[in-house]
Amino acid sequence: MARIGIMTFLHNENCGSSLQAYALQRAIRDLGHEPLGLDYRPDRAEQVRNLLRSGNSPAVVLDSMMRRRGRGVRNTEGFDRFCREMLSLSAPARNGKELAACSAGCDLLLAGSDQIWSPEWLNGSYFFSFAGDQPRLAYACSLGVSAMPGRSKQRKLARLVRPFRHISVRETEGRDLLRQLLPDRQIDVDPDPVFLLSRRAWLETAGEPAPDGTLAAYFIKDDPAYHQKAREAAEAMRLRLVPLAVTPGMSALADAVLNPDPLGWLRRMASAEAVITDSFHGAAFAAILGKPLTILRRWQPDDPHSKNSRIDQLMRLMQWTDDRACLPSEEVEAAVMSQREQGLSWLREAIEESLEFRGQR
Repeated sequence: MARIGIMTFLHNENCGSSLQAYALQRAIRDLGHEPLGLDYRPDRAEQVRNLLRSGNSPAVVLDSMMRRRGRGVRNTEGFDRFCREMLSLSAPARNGKELAACSAGCDLLLAGSDQIWSPEWLNGSYFFSFAGDQPRLAYACSLGVSAMPGRSKQRKLARLVRPFRHISVRETEGRDLLRQLLPDRQIDVDPDPVFLLSRRAWLETAGEPAPDGTLAAYFIKDDPAYHQKAREAAEAMRLRLVPLAVTPGMSALADAVLNPDPLGWLRRMASAEAVITDSFHGAAFAAILGKPLTILRRWQPDDPHSKNSRIDQLMRLMQWTDDRACLPSEEVEAAVMSQREQGLSWLREAIEESLEFRGQR
């Protein structure tokens, strides 16, 4: 049994991020190894250092701060409880030095998944810039973009990725971008960790919720036009609209579930008859749970900052051609199963090869 230290988002209070972290740990445990989430909680000094090293303009930094402020009331207690009860975590680490101490006893280091490799920020900690000589793997990391960043970020991204022994990303667009930077390396595409668990496993985790005649609406963007489309969809399907509200606008709607924690969010998704969302993980869970799905896209196709590649990849995998009517089918079921098998196979082989390599040094 190997101890595998994992770097991913743990404290951004996003249900999809939390559930993918849980799924990856559970999959690694099922493969016979011991997962350890490296509990990165950067202090103010570390946050400032990260901002200065990111290479972003002040406008980008300010935009990110404003978006976080626009989220409204948060559910820190619910997310912290999920981390304590559902994840295996190291001691809290405030900076690179403490991350190095937490990871020192690990046999392997695994980056993944979610948008931890987004060129917007390029926080070196998510590439193990603090680490020693343990082999590094990357599972289904997402760049989240379709266009290559500026030259300085290209050089930094290439330098950060090069030490990884095995690399997989979540979208073909991310693979193509990395291949331009590292043409001599094999870059694979693997599913988000939520696909590593079966529908049965997710329903058991959620507590076997019964169908309740609702349309679950989950939006990251706070857009009144989304709210109207959700109301129209619920009326057309004769379902009761239940907003899973993480924005101020959604929180004001009738029957809103305010800032659900990850398990509460999962239960609502599992009990719903259908889903409408602009979220990758909202769409992914609709596919896994076999729900009719309507997707709303947050970015226009010609937006240079678009992150629609995540949704584009999912639609290709599920063979959906109409984002307004993504329906469950035998083809979708087969695609979900195929993704699970592919992801588990990649993890198993990459871990075994890396352990053999470590033992030979």
